[in-house]
Amino acid sequence: MKRTSSMSQRGPEGDSMAAMMSHFMNPGHCRKGDLMQGVIASVSPKAILVDIGGKCDAAVVFREVEQMSPAALSALKPGQPVSVYVVETGEENGVVLVSLARAAQEGDWAEAAHLLERGNPVTLKVIEANRGGVIVALGRLRGFVPSSQLLPGWRTLQNSEDPEHRWDGLVGKMLTLRVIEVAPERNRLILSERGAADPKSRKRTVLEQLQVGSIYKGTVSNVVPFGAFVNVNGVDGLVHISEISWRRVNHPSEVVQPGQEVEVIVLDIEVEHERLSLSLKRRTPDPWELIARQYAEGQLVEVQIVNLTTFGAFATPVDIPELEGLIHISELSERPVVRPDEVVKVGERRVARIISLRPAERRVAFSLKQVVPGESPEMENWKEILNEVQREETVAQPVE
Repeated sequence: MKRTSSMSQRGPEGDSMAAMMSHFMNPGHCRKGDLMQGVIASVSPKAILVDIGGKCDAAVVFREVEQMSPAALSALKPGQPVSVYVVETGEENGVVLVSLARAAQEGDWAEAAHLLERGNPVTLKVIEANRGGVIVALGRLRGFVPSSQLLPGWRTLQNSEDPEHRWDGLVGKMLTLRVIEVAPERNRLILSERGAADPKSRKRTVLEQLQVGSIYKGTVSNVVPFGAFVNVNGVDGLVHISEISWRRVNHPSEVVQPGQEVEVIVLDIEVEHERLSLSLKRRTPDPWELIARQYAEGQLVEVQIVNLTTFGAFATPVDIPELEGLIHISELSERPVVRPDEVVKVGERRVARIISLRPAERRVAFSLKQVVPGESPEMENWKEILNEVQREETVAQPVE
């Protein structure tokens, strides 16, 4: 590209600013906002001149030159091709002003638009974090990744005690992201980590690695009326409300909360349908096995009333509160009972007799009316002990 003869004979160093500006006549072939290709004509701490054609040079905005580090200045050499962004065309004062930084930024916007159009993933470094998510650097652009677009696995790095610095643990991490919004006019660049992951193949890979019957650590990601979703190795699995606890659970939130770390057992894996079934309660022994070892039909036991129905009351043994047994309305009292609340209240403790125990069917039935007033489990234990002692004494007596 041709420059004016005066510029080819001398550089701007030592010239007055007015003398230098005499070279920056409007070439008439550029418009404000244009991204152009040029060649560096000269570099000094006071001015950078770029040949953009049209028989004249353009000046890099003075403030931009002033803010450049010595290393950045020394990296620019005469004859080096560069991209520039036209800031002023010189129509008013005859001076064409351009920006190297803005050109680079425009190039980054073009790259962002290209990534959005193609849907290609890009790996970027987290440079900052705020309450709502993290900031990543795409060239000279600052992109925002909302917390809702981060993968669930990062929850372990959350600072839940300080919401303003919730995501500080991600600063310095490299994230694989997908561009989901590009708006240069609003300086808005939004990216998603969830969008970059191939959910289908990734989920299948994780499911194929899990083992039925094995115990895994996970994080409760959501709680709904029918159960809780627990994230295990990046995949959400369902803990049905019936698998939350051995006890009666009216709503899963009585036992677990979002963000809570738990241990679960894998009950079932359907790779084809991408379903994962989990259990919380099976981390502890089955209480029906305990009741079969500790109790027998006819035995007295202290119970707590937990629910009332029209046909009776449900009670749990105080020693094994995970189990529920029925006290039929006919077994509540010797006298006729119309409504169970005439005899018992929820939360009340009573002594009951086990009248039916079928652990294999997971059923137990109690009776209040078959308890003699004043009887207690402790008294029954002492009776059994005395009977055992008497039997031993009888066996020990010599035969005459």
